This record gives sequence, C-alpha cells and structure tokens, in this order.
Amino acid sequence: MRHEANADVASYILGYYSQIRPHSFNNYLSPVEKERQFFNKTLLEVV
Repeated sequence: MRHEANADVASYILGYYSQIRPHSFNNYLSPVEKERQFFNKTLLEVV
C-alpha cells in the first residue's frame, strides 16, 4: 500500500507537476514548452 502511494506521488510529480503544469517562472509555459521554445530559438540563431 505504501509503495503504491509513493509510486503514485512520484508519477504525479514527474509526469504532471514537473513536465506539463505551467509555471509562473516560465511565463506560464510548461517546462516542456519552454525547452522547445529555447531550443528552436537557439537552433535558428546558429543557422
């Protein structure tokens, strides 16, 4: 039971909270979207 709860919490933090949920620090973009924008901008500047 406790192992399941730990796994559920870890899944929530790693899956939704850290990757999908918008963060005010990133102008309310998700971390995944912010990284995508950063790498697209970086690649365009190099070319």
